[in-house]
Amino acid sequence: MRLNFLYTAIRLTLIDLVRNRFLLFLLFFVPGFFYLIAWLTNPDSPTAFRLASVEEEPVISVSQQDLGLVFIGLAASGLIASFLALNLMQRNTNENKRLILAGFKTQELIAAKFIITVCLISLVAIFIGLMGIILMDPGHFPGMTLGYILCGFVYGSYGMLVGSVLKRELEGILFIVLLANIDVGWLQNPIYYADAQNQLVIEYLPAFFPSQVAIASAFTDYSISMATLGSLAYGLLFMLLSFLLFWINMRISKHTG
Repeated sequence: MRLNFLYTAIRLTLIDLVRNRFLLFLLFFVPGFFYLIAWLTNPDSPTAFRLASVEEEPVISVSQQDLGLVFIGLAASGLIASFLALNLMQRNTNENKRLILAGFKTQELIAAKFIITVCLISLVAIFIGLMGIILMDPGHFPGMTLGYILCGFVYGSYGMLVGSVLKRELEGILFIVLLANIDVGWLQNPIYYADAQNQLVIEYLPAFFPSQVAIASAFTDYSISMATLGSLAYGLLFMLLSFLLFWINMRISKHTG
């Protein structure tokens, strides 16, 4: 991979992204809106749940409002990251083909998209974490924010995978909404998990490990190392599959073009 070509690909992708100012506005408006709704609707009464990533499954009692804020932060991170990655993968397909014909390598183009996605995800996750400490007092702010970043990484990689498979925006959005709404928007809520009949299904979903990182860090002193490794493994799997499919699609387009 040539660094000068990678730098040029990153610069061109950023220039195109900055033109969509409404998208950049939504990156920071959506988390704020999510937090406001969670803060206004969740009661401040205590609630108990079990931390699934710890072997002894300790029962933890916290404010329902604080738990709701952490959970909604995870949902915002996952949804924003997946939609952003989908948008980056699906747009400018013809321009990507021309860049390849002009001498760029496929891995340089997708690496540029991945780097930009990770940087924006991290920025948004930190913003979400900072909003969280205004409304609550998490036990370990860095770990909670890491959970948001990992959730964004997993779902950003999933968005890249969907964008590599599907070429039309509507189908891509439906695939993202379907999984994200069921997973990070519903089943990963620890209160729901505690009474679920098939908890193993929930544990195999993409947002399980990032959720455990954020929740364990916000309310306990338990280790998050295994949950962090699980998050990275899930995200890397999605990312590698998206890289492979993007490379195949670009080679087919190059030969047929």
